[in-house]
Amino acid sequence: MQVLVAGSSGFVGREVVRQALLADCQVFALVRMQGEAHLDEAAVASGQLVPVPFGADAEVLATGFGLDTSPIVINCAGVVRERPGIDLDVAEPGVAEEVVRLAEDLDARRLVHLSPLLKTDDPFTRAKRQAEDGIRRCRKPWAILRAAPAWGAGDTLLDEVGAWMMRSPAIPRFLEDVPLQPLDVEDLAKALLALQAGEEEVGGARLTWGALLEAAASAAGKKLMGPHLSRNTALRFARWFGGGRFGSDLVPFTEDGFRRHGMGYEVADNALPSLLGREPRTVEDYLATEWPYRAGA
Repeated sequence: MQVLVAGSSGFVGREVVRQALLADCQVFALVRMQGEAHLDEAAVASGQLVPVPFGADAEVLATGFGLDTSPIVINCAGVVRERPGIDLDVAEPGVAEEVVRLAEDLDARRLVHLSPLLKTDDPFTRAKRQAEDGIRRCRKPWAILRAAPAWGAGDTLLDEVGAWMMRSPAIPRFLEDVPLQPLDVEDLAKALLALQAGEEEVGGARLTWGALLEAAASAAGKKLMGPHLSRNTALRFARWFGGGRFGSDLVPFTEDGFRRHGMGYEVADNALPSLLGREPRTVEDYLATEWPYRAGA
């Protein structure tokens, strides 16, 4: 089976590529610059992993790279936070339009699109919704998977928390009762490969942002010391440090990111167990066994 992955150099996309290779698929990784794609050199040398330039049309992919018709197309491309200079229309609906065109021209078996849980109304979220609208217009079978934030090596969730804890135990604490269902990036990648059609939501076990901080501190052998910030105080910090330079959606230093975080990341009907055939891996297991910042690592 052939799988074409857009966003293959990103956090989730790299894991989708890895899981597809483990499943003995031939993977075509859409990349903008091959040197920045972090591709498995051995898999590339064997021909099981083929880097292809983003923007190439179906004819080029077929004649120049050996992509047959009817692959599975998985779109993991997109931005996870606001940064200065990002054109959201290009990064979200623009990329979705390009991927839909490829899926149709390649007579794709199905097109699978990764999206976050969308609960607010800000430019970031509107761009994500527009990308979903584009996927729904695809004339080939399509699926949309909305996911809670994912954790794993190189994430923008627990790695940021761990790095902060190594500098100081005095982590600002805010919105500690916000509901979360973070999930293992490996589980998310497997779900993307398994999803057949329609729209589903996936997440891990239920906990809160405060509980996640406590679990990370315990794994790191640290004791959290606060300070505990009110919603208004934290929002003022978000306004002062705007631009996405110091945080992510779960450590939100932009006003819009703060408001998205305040809505929580809770899955209404979790499709992950049915897609995986098992319960999702717990974040506590990852913190205790693989997290780079755990005590004694």
